[in-house]
Amino acid sequence: MVNLLNISDEVLSSRDIAQFNQDGFLHLKDVLNPSEVHDLRQAVGAQLRNKSKTTTGYDFESLAYQLWSDEDDIDSGEAMRFDLELYRHIIKQDETARPIREKSNHDLNGEGMFFYEAAGWRNHHEIRDVAFDSKLPPLCAKLLDTSYLNFWEDTTFVKGPNTPQKTTFHQDYTYFQIQGLKCCVVWIPLDKASRKTGAMQYVRGSHLWGHTFAPNVFIAQTPLLDAPDPKLPDIEANPDDYDIVTVEAEPGDVIIHHVLTIHGAKGNMSEDQIRRAISFRYCGDDIRYFDRPGAIPQPYISNPLPDGTPLYSRDYPLVWPKPAPEIKLAPLFRSDHIAI
Repeated sequence: MVNLLNISDEVLSSRDIAQFNQDGFLHLKDVLNPSEVHDLRQAVGAQLRNKSKTTTGYDFESLAYQLWSDEDDIDSGEAMRFDLELYRHIIKQDETARPIREKSNHDLNGEGMFFYEAAGWRNHHEIRDVAFDSKLPPLCAKLLDTSYLNFWEDTTFVKGPNTPQKTTFHQDYTYFQIQGLKCCVVWIPLDKASRKTGAMQYVRGSHLWGHTFAPNVFIAQTPLLDAPDPKLPDIEANPDDYDIVTVEAEPGDVIIHHVLTIHGAKGNMSEDQIRRAISFRYCGDDIRYFDRPGAIPQPYISNPLPDGTPLYSRDYPLVWPKPAPEIKLAPLFRSDHIAI
């Protein structure tokens, strides 16, 4: 049996920690095993099969096409997490708003797919298994230098072939209802993420800028309503002004970034390669709940917390330390035990 108490020492060196603290992100190879990658693919496959019925899943490629083409009604299936008419309104009021897409010699509007889904851990044991019981919790706990670790949420991002929609540069912190600095996001590629298929991009050192920026609508730079922070600089239009690092990654790799690190992702301009990925968010011992203006409402929350309290809630499972190394946490959170 693998002892997860020591696994972070095997995977994470002092040099890795120094690089994370300096750059704001860290690419680690071969952290997840093939079985874990397979299981996450199974969960994402189930999410894709259910995409027309989910209340929290969206196709951002389709939404961008509809928003920029001024169609009368926005069709997002059964999804209702976001107020899309409000999004349309605030984008129209933003004189600087424009599509954030890869250049193409072909008209690809509406052809691709940029699927987004959240809180899959509540419905898919495969996601819980990896998020709670893999190498990731002890690794992130060591990276954040925290005495304990809570799981905040997961998000799925799938970019199909011929999808020019980029993931607009943004800073995760202001999307979350948190205060504190010990928070990281683990981005997990389930297919090869290359410059052509949609690799992640990070603004090196941006977590040290000392600023927080308003969350945007992902398909444009327009800030979300009620967000008090300033708009992020136009990095897409001025890439040479920033230290942007494009990180190509393979299945089994993980890229971990600090919650303040500014990042985005390229579109998938391949003709036949899908790019599936899932991200996990972990919070350390200085994180407190804060109902931040402009933050995206979390789905399925059963026990809203007061501002200023630690994340002591079944909605944010404590994933490190474990009561004993051999205990599996994921089975304690079976779907039939979770209100959704």
